[in-house]
Amino acid sequence: MPTPAEVFEQFRQAGEHADVEAFLDMLADDVLMEWMYPIPGFPAQLRGRSQLQEFYGRQSSRVGSHRSTYRDVVLHQSTDPEVVIAEYVRDMTAVDTGQTTTKPCVAVLRVRDGKILNFRDYVRF
Repeated sequence: MPTPAEVFEQFRQAGEHADVEAFLDMLADDVLMEWMYPIPGFPAQLRGRSQLQEFYGRQSSRVGSHRSTYRDVVLHQSTDPEVVIAEYVRDMTAVDTGQTTTKPCVAVLRVRDGKILNFRDYVRF
C-alpha cells in the first residue's frame, strides 16, 4: 500500500502529465476536495469521485491548455500517519502562448488504503 508521501508523488506525476484519469484513480469514492482560496471557475469543494470526474470533464479544455511542472517539493509527515503536508512551486505554462505562471502551493492530503480521502489545496490564483 502506498504511503501518503508516495500518493503525493503519484499526484505530482499525474499533474505534470495532465493525466486527469490517473488523478481520479487516486481518489477514494467519498473523497472531499477543498480549494481553500477562491479560484475562478472552481467550487469551494466537491465530494465524491463522481463529482470530481464530472467537474474535470467540464474543465478538460482548461486542463489541456497548460503544462505544469512541480518543483521545490518539501513533504512534511504529520503526527497523524494518514496525513502529509506538501509545499511546492507549480509552474504552469500556457500551451498556446508559452507564458508561464508560477504559484506557490501547499496541499494537505489524508490518505487511507492508498486512496486520497481529503485533499485541501491552498493555492491562490
